[in-house]
Amino acid sequence: MKTIKLIRAALLFCAGLIASFQSFAQFKTVGYFPSWQGSVSAIQFSKLTHINYAFALPTATGGLQSIENPSKLQSLVSTAHANGVKVLIAVGGWNNGDDSAFETLAGNSTYRTNFVNALLSFVNQYGLDGVDIDWEYPDQGTSSNNFLLLMQQLGTAMHNNGKLLTAAVVGTGGASIPAGVFSVVDFLNLMAYDYNNYDHSTYAYATESLNYWKGRGLPASKAILGVPFYGRPSWESFAALVARGANPYSDTYSGVGYNGITTIKSKTNLAYDGGGGIMIWEISQDATGANSLLSAINEVVIQRNGGGGGSSQLIQAENYTSMSGVQTEACTDTDGGLNVGYIETGDWMAYANINFPSSGTYKVEYRVASQSTGGQLSLDLNAGSIVLGNANIPVTGGWQSWTTISHNVTVTAGTYALGIYAQSGGWNINWVRITKVTSAAALASSAMEEPVLATKAPETGSLLIYPNPVTSVLNIKGEYNQPGGIISIYDLNGKQVLNAKGGVRNIAADALPTGTYLLIYTKGDKKITQKFIKQ
Repeated sequence: MKTIKLIRAALLFCAGLIASFQSFAQFKTVGYFPSWQGSVSAIQFSKLTHINYAFALPTATGGLQSIENPSKLQSLVSTAHANGVKVLIAVGGWNNGDDSAFETLAGNSTYRTNFVNALLSFVNQYGLDGVDIDWEYPDQGTSSNNFLLLMQQLGTAMHNNGKLLTAAVVGTGGASIPAGVFSVVDFLNLMAYDYNNYDHSTYAYATESLNYWKGRGLPASKAILGVPFYGRPSWESFAALVARGANPYSDTYSGVGYNGITTIKSKTNLAYDGGGGIMIWEISQDATGANSLLSAINEVVIQRNGGGGGSSQLIQAENYTSMSGVQTEACTDTDGGLNVGYIETGDWMAYANINFPSSGTYKVEYRVASQSTGGQLSLDLNAGSIVLGNANIPVTGGWQSWTTISHNVTVTAGTYALGIYAQSGGWNINWVRITKVTSAAALASSAMEEPVLATKAPETGSLLIYPNPVTSVLNIKGEYNQPGGIISIYDLNGKQVLNAKGGVRNIAADALPTGTYLLIYTKGDKKITQKFIKQ
């Protein structure tokens, strides 16, 4: 009975860890990209998940004004999709404080329908993945109610066509945004900047913004924290500030307040812990090389995933360069869009120019669904000349009931055509994420797959750690804690934080930060994993 309880507890813990990694898989890095400046070729696509092209402007009767630089938008969409990045059209913006077109169209049912139809037509014309509404700002009362009606109608139309609907909202004090909007959108971009004319986007204000919206009922996964790539009151880009002598790690220079690398990293950690992602206004204002704020964001995201400074890229399944036998369909997963379905045994998809920047171990995650049969896929490079491995797809109970599976593969550095082959069919796939992992992260991942024992323990074997939670000294007791073994402690990012020789009876844990840890005991072919919490 005791053994069964231990196994149940371990399985529950493993499920919690899987949920944690799934939340990372959905972490968003959203960059606004303006029509009037910036080059598509300069965008670091591998460090973004979504790009919002700014702006399309509405007319009072629900039409759309002609878009600026349509060829630039076309180039953006084709290049972004080739890199697995979604593109949305941002509608509205500050527009010199003139929101009269929104006010008029939202208050008229015919004009609302015109607007929805115009946007859907525009999205289809340019092959976009959705719409971001940036109405600055609805007023309380009738205007607020009309905003909700507009968003509900837009949400229905976009989601029925496999498209996303998001909105940009003020950092705090958004009483004119009804809570009913929260269930309609895929996520909200919180404009946690421009709070004043100098220290306009502090870490404290970012915390206040997240707390405000979550306190009103917005799910954390839908709260995307906005950060500025510019300073105030000069409105200079971060690139321009650094060029004239500002410290890229500081937040003030010559009377200008901005966010440097240190603050940007802190905010990214804040968003990872308490939100669903980071939003940037706007990416063409970034510096280059070691001073890039987007690179700083990406470093944190990779580190929080246990990548230890490696590379990560998201591939949307529908963005294949060639395929056999499959079809795409509207997807109701968190990010919406399309998924690949109707997969039968022998079908395949290929994705050109997938780069593995260094040799070593990569974690490959697949977002999959299977109604009743499950299945199996294999991953290969260059039309099957290099087979990386297989992954089993579980039954999820529905074609749109999604789960994330993963396996580790070993790859030699290079650029390849990546292939996914259906060894057996009966499943859908939404995306693939590839992340470089360190040996420590790989070990922690391995521990999670076998949460109790790598080999079956005899009935008398045990390893007990206590107290749990622990505040200062962690005691270790049991027949498996023998000299000649190794005790290693990892955080949930796969980073080793402590180690000791087998046989010790206690470990000082008072220096560990508050959090959840894995203690892994190894000796020969035996491995035991225990979870503990540091308070």
